[in-house]
Amino acid sequence: MSISQDQAVWELYRQGLPLIAEEAAERWNQGQAFELDLDLRLPRSLKNLIRQCNWELRQRHKAG
Repeated sequence: MSISQDQAVWELYRQGLPLIAEEAAERWNQGQAFELDLDLRLPRSLKNLIRQCNWELRQRHKAG
């Protein structure tokens, strides 16, 4: 996982969402994007970090 993905997973744990953190880590480790549940109330900065992680993942797959 990338540094951004590690940070996002850590932030999800910090928000008290260990199951979601593990799901995100598993998806990213499989090379898949992690999509947030729209009903989740997370800080905007964390939502943006998750979007950035997904974008980075797509860019790596385009290049490779």
